[in-house]
Amino acid sequence: MNPMKRWRWWAVLALPLLVIAVNSFGPDGWREPVVKLIWLSWTALCVALAHSARKALFDYAHGREAWLKAMEHPVGAGLAFLGLCFVSGVLVLAFVGFARAQPVPAPAQALAPLVVQEIERHWPAVPRRSYIGALIEKESCIALTHRTCWSTAARLKTGREEGAGLGQITRAWDASGALRFDALAETVAMDPRALQELTWDNVYTRADLGVRAVLVKLRDCHTRFERLGLRDDMVRLAFCDAAYNGGLGGVQQERKLCALTAGCDPDQWFGHVEHHSNKSRTKWQGYGASAFDINRAHVRATVLLEPRRWRYAEWLGV
Repeated sequence: MNPMKRWRWWAVLALPLLVIAVNSFGPDGWREPVVKLIWLSWTALCVALAHSARKALFDYAHGREAWLKAMEHPVGAGLAFLGLCFVSGVLVLAFVGFARAQPVPAPAQALAPLVVQEIERHWPAVPRRSYIGALIEKESCIALTHRTCWSTAARLKTGREEGAGLGQITRAWDASGALRFDALAETVAMDPRALQELTWDNVYTRADLGVRAVLVKLRDCHTRFERLGLRDDMVRLAFCDAAYNGGLGGVQQERKLCALTAGCDPDQWFGHVEHHSNKSRTKWQGYGASAFDINRAHVRATVLLEPRRWRYAEWLGV
């Protein structure tokens, strides 16, 4: 029988590949069920790969024949069939394990109770708790095994810029050495009572204040967008992540550019505002990407369930 005429191959190979291909063009309107469907597709693809690998390794062994023989009671045929099932199961686990490698870093597991505690105290209504974990990973982890991953000691320092701690709170100077902006001072001003102890002297040592600053900054942004009528929490999450990385003023300007463009909805990020910006499209020296590319990649890397948020759902909540 032609294998492509069997539903099994369409279910575990063709259909998953189609879903993955379609969704690779962009997350316009993506939500958790869609992302989970993609992972189900990857899992089904892993099953197909495992089946193909088993066929390649044991091209002389036919499961159907073993099954028919087993129905006739020969012990040997039954054991052979069980052996094929065992090999197939191991291959499935191997492929799935490879696809979903890189678990939550040990420092993140250690800090997870603190993050949950800070969320409960300062922003229990956070739309997606796992996003906080994804954001901290994106900001502090050069790699999941890097020494500064999920560490208050994480630091980005250049001649004109300094990013500090878990959330990479940033200050920058102009060519003359004058302070251009200080995100730490701006964040403290959003909630002076909660952040009264946070200073540049302890930003590299106080994990609780570092997490709290991230929450306060995001909470302030979400409140602003709620007042503008954006009720969809995932939409606000995308806008506020873009603002966290590139500034709230830049996001507001981009929404205006979108509003002036036919077919563009300024109240939607994916597929709309994300395509409109005055940010530089020229690659920054030492970064390998432009300001525009860095900002848009930041949103895709933290807001969607993949590639980071799923890691933290178990530890922080979805």
